[in-house]
Amino acid sequence: MPKHLLIIGAGAAGLPVASHVRRKDKDIEITVITDREYFAYSPCGIPFVLSGNIPSFDSLILRNENYYKEMGINVITKTKVKKIEIDDNSVSYDNKKIKYDILVIATGAKPIAPPIPGINLKGVYFLNSLEDAFNIRDALSSAKNPTIIGAGAIGLEMAHAFLKKGLKVRVIEMKDHVLPNILDKDMGDIVYEYLSSLNMEIHTSTTASAIIGKEKVTHLKANGNEYETDLVLVSVGVKPNVDLAIDAGIEIGSTGGIVTDASLRVKRKGKSVNNVYACGNCVEVTDIITHKSTISALGSTAIRQGIVVADNIMGKNSVFGSISSPSIAVVGELEIGSVGVTKEKAIEYGIVPLEGKAKGLTRARYYPRGEDIYVKILSDSDYRVIGTQVISKEGVKGRIDAMSLLIGRKTTVHQVAISETSYAPPISSVLDPLIMAARKIIGAD
Repeated sequence: MPKHLLIIGAGAAGLPVASHVRRKDKDIEITVITDREYFAYSPCGIPFVLSGNIPSFDSLILRNENYYKEMGINVITKTKVKKIEIDDNSVSYDNKKIKYDILVIATGAKPIAPPIPGINLKGVYFLNSLEDAFNIRDALSSAKNPTIIGAGAIGLEMAHAFLKKGLKVRVIEMKDHVLPNILDKDMGDIVYEYLSSLNMEIHTSTTASAIIGKEKVTHLKANGNEYETDLVLVSVGVKPNVDLAIDAGIEIGSTGGIVTDASLRVKRKGKSVNNVYACGNCVEVTDIITHKSTISALGSTAIRQGIVVADNIMGKNSVFGSISSPSIAVVGELEIGSVGVTKEKAIEYGIVPLEGKAKGLTRARYYPRGEDIYVKILSDSDYRVIGTQVISKEGVKGRIDAMSLLIGRKTTVHQVAISETSYAPPISSVLDPLIMAARKIIGAD
């Protein structure tokens, strides 16, 4: 009798497990259970549908139920798992119990709901699913002055989408600069100036204290001021969705994520559980710089973990290592990239960072349509690169990916400063700004 692989969650971690295992094993029975109606879609594309850059939400749906059915993968939608019983190798849902030989927990993350009075009023939204996106799209048809609480990547991408619809947009951020999780203030201020030039109203160092209205939101109170608003999007981050894991006695770490071993097997009563894995945003990972536990909400991390789990199910003995969390956001024409730690995060963990900044051009000075590019590199006292931030209208992703590779190899800024880079006038300057920033740290410029 073939083994049964059961996966809870049909997101960026769970579905790759199912697909990769099926390609290698045509006999194993595979079941995926999700509480969503829509799955196998790209949530990162939602702001760009709302902005009009992508024609419809249909474009974001990558696979349908029939695709997985043809692969021999049974996807059960709109169904919430009630209980995991590890000792019994079973899960319960809809008054049913289903047995498994191998279980994968890929329950993802859920939005953080800050304790703000009025947060349950009509007109207040979170973005955690395609269904949420539909509701926001419908509400925008009658909205005039939306407010976004939280100036992270999703918050700013959504704010710009609202702006493109001709709406008066206000962003509230409690930290003293935008994108505080990935940028230092000096770099965040570049983004702030750009968005302000588009007439986006941004309030930093500002805390939302109340959402006001009888049944529907009409005002938001922050730092003692009341602002008129008819739609509020709360975008202050996510936390691991681990209720099922906690109930099953699975170990939860200091970050609130599921604790696993290097093979992504869960731990229970101090020991790894051989046939139960966890992957994606519900899992605690290790930061490559601080060596501390952290949570990665990146889809790229979830997919990589899903592949590691699939390999281990197939007997390959793969491990998932520490992460540098390379990330990029596109807000309007601006690309904003970051990898490693920020200066604030480094100091929080006892690292006194050295820093080098450079401003260059993305093309030769004489070549048309070159854009300013801003680079900041951080190193520790041993001159190892621990973080990089890049902002421009082009050329950001490649530099962030390159620095992610170098951070993983414990490269020093001295090595970056003497690196060879390619050059052609239409796509680069002779001396890359990454090298310029590294040279400033070592005092060569």
